[in-house]
Amino acid sequence: MHRKPQNPQQGHPIPNPQEGSMESPNGKEKKSRLNQLEDGIKEQVEGKRTTLTEMMLGESRVMCRWRSSLWKLLWRELLVYTLAFFFISFIYRYALSFSQQTDFEKLARWCNKMYSTLPITFLLGFYVSLVVKRWWEQYCKLPWPDSLCFYLRGLVIGDGPEPRLLRRTVVRYCMLSYVLCIKRVSARLRRRFPSMQEVVRCGLARPDEAHMLGTEISHEMYGSNWWMPMQWATSLITGAQGDGLIKSAPGFSGLLGQISAFRTSLTDVATYGHIPVPLVYTQVVTLAVYIHFAVSLIGEQWLLRRKTDPMCTKNCNWTGDEIDLYYPIFMTIKFLFYMGWLRVADTLYNPFGEDDDDFELNELINRHFRVGMSIVDSTKPAPPLRRDVFWDQAEPVLDDFPAWSDEYAATMAQMERDYDTPEGKEAADDEAYMMPMEQRDPMM
Repeated sequence: MHRKPQNPQQGHPIPNPQEGSMESPNGKEKKSRLNQLEDGIKEQVEGKRTTLTEMMLGESRVMCRWRSSLWKLLWRELLVYTLAFFFISFIYRYALSFSQQTDFEKLARWCNKMYSTLPITFLLGFYVSLVVKRWWEQYCKLPWPDSLCFYLRGLVIGDGPEPRLLRRTVVRYCMLSYVLCIKRVSARLRRRFPSMQEVVRCGLARPDEAHMLGTEISHEMYGSNWWMPMQWATSLITGAQGDGLIKSAPGFSGLLGQISAFRTSLTDVATYGHIPVPLVYTQVVTLAVYIHFAVSLIGEQWLLRRKTDPMCTKNCNWTGDEIDLYYPIFMTIKFLFYMGWLRVADTLYNPFGEDDDDFELNELINRHFRVGMSIVDSTKPAPPLRRDVFWDQAEPVLDDFPAWSDEYAATMAQMERDYDTPEGKEAADDEAYMMPMEQRDPMM
C-alpha cells in the first residue's frame, strides 16, 4: 500500500485516487509522471535558497547599475567640480604668499559660515515633489483603449463585414487621435511621425482622411485637429445605432461615454504640456543649488594648520584644520545628494523626452493598437465551461497544492500534455526569464 504524499505547506496527506485499487502498468506510469510534474511545480513555487553571495551583496547590486543611475547623470559634473576644487587648493597652498593665505583663510571661514544657512533642502524638496507628482500623473492620465474595445465588442454584435469594419475603424480613429495629440508633446513620437506622410504610411490614416486633418505641423498651442477622428468615431457610432447595429440604448450611451473619456484623458495630458512648471520656480531652485556649491569650493577647503605666533614655542595657539585630507570627502557626498536630487527633477521634468526614464510611448502605442484590434476582431471562441478544482469546496482556498480530486488530476494531466518539455530542450529552462519591468527597474 502506497504512502500518501504530504502537503509541504499544510502537513496534511493528499488523498490518492488510485489507492486501494489494482493499477495497470499504464496507470502506474501516468501516476508517476503526474507526481513528477507536481514535484517540479513545488520546486518552482518554493524557489531556491538564498545564496551566501546574495546575502552579502543585498541591495548593493543596485548601486552598480549604470542605466538611469546617479553615476550616469552626474559623473561629468562631479569630475569638473572636483578638478575645480583641487585647482583652488593648489593655488592656495603653493601660489599665494603667507599674507594672501591668511586672507584666503578668513574668506574660507566666512564662506563656510554663510553658505550653510541657505535653505537648499527646503527648496529642493518642494520642487522635486512637484515634478515627480506631475511625472506620475501624466502617465496615469494616458488613455488605454481596452475598455472602449470591450464596449465595441459587446455592443456591436456580429462577425459580418459591416460590424467588423465599424469596430476596427473606431479603434483606428481613437489611436489616430492618440498619436496626433501626444506627438505634440513627445519627442519620441515626433521622431517617428514627423509629418502626416508617416501616419498614412503606417496605416493609421487613409490619404483622404489625412487631407481632411491637414498637415498637423502648426506650432500654436491649440492648432492641432487631433480631436477630429474622435468626432468621426462618434458619427459612426450614431449611424450604427440608427442602422440597428447597436440595439441597446443604455449601451449606446455607455459607448459614447467611453469615447468621451478617451478624449478627456488626451486633453488632460496635452494640458500638462501646455502649462509647465513656472519658469521662475525652476530658476530659483537651480540658482540656489549652483550658488551653494560654488561658494562651497572656497568654504570647504582644508586650511593649513599653523601657529598664530611663529616665534611661540610653548602653549601656542593654532589655526587651521587639525586634519588635512586634501580631498573634499563630505562635500562630494553632499554634491551627489543635492545635485542628484536636482538631476532627478531635470530628468522627470519632461517625461515625453528621450531619456532613460521617459515614457516608452512607441511600445505603448504598438501595444494599444495590437490589443485593441485583437479585442474587437477576435474570432477565437471562449474556453468551454468545465468544473474547476474548487468545485467540491464549500469554502474555496487558493492553495499552491490543493487536495487531490478528479478535477485536479485532470488539470495536472492537461498541464503535462501542454507544457511537457520536448527532448533536447531541457537547457532552455535553465535560462533566467527577465520581465520587462525588471529590465527597466533596477530595484527588482
